[in-house]
Amino acid sequence: MICLRKQAGAVVAVSSLLLVVASCRSQSESLTTSGSQSSDTIVSSTPPFQTKEPERYHAVRTITTVNAAGETLVTKTFVARDGELRRHESGKIVYLDVPEGKFVLLLGEKVYADLKDEIRINADDASEISPEGLLHEDVTNTSYQKLGAESISGRNTSKYRIVVNSSEAPNVSQSETMMWIDEALQMPVKSETKSADGARVTMELSEIKLEVDKDLFKVPKDYQKLTFSELRKRLTTP
Repeated sequence: MICLRKQAGAVVAVSSLLLVVASCRSQSESLTTSGSQSSDTIVSSTPPFQTKEPERYHAVRTITTVNAAGETLVTKTFVARDGELRRHESGKIVYLDVPEGKFVLLLGEKVYADLKDEIRINADDASEISPEGLLHEDVTNTSYQKLGAESISGRNTSKYRIVVNSSEAPNVSQSETMMWIDEALQMPVKSETKSADGARVTMELSEIKLEVDKDLFKVPKDYQKLTFSELRKRLTTP
């Protein structure tokens, strides 16, 4: 059984993929969606586009990771947001981030724990092989190429090719990301990243809805509260 610390960290790592460029500044010289400029390449330290996360939505995020050895891991996470309220659900574990606090729920067992300062979630593990690596401090040269419009699961998107050259000594490494940005929602709905060592990560959002049930962000009244240590034991016990 995987421990809670790893599960919660994975949840937030997955979430970071969606928000990879949510706070980026727009490039002063942007690409157009048609004409001769549609396939131009811009070399820049900031993306030539802006993205944002909808204030209210829910979706299923699928992450497929293939490491350098060819081993594949597929993770599906239900994500929901309503303003400052957030829910991440993967398997039997639910993570809630609400004004009242940060909580972990175990579905089926009807128990939960208040995280408070007992666990610190770190999403950095996925940064080097995810689109978030585009904003890494070691990046010295990033090129952005707009490839045009494409339909993904019936949604209209703009497709970009992003190549990152890292000057990390002693060798210069390169990674490439294909990113599809939903034209209506202005957020990435799919990305495919290939890193220098051959690892590949694909992220895709599906079942996107803009209406959210507020009960998703509440701890059910019939759930028993445990300490973090007690909840962790339930996860690690076979």
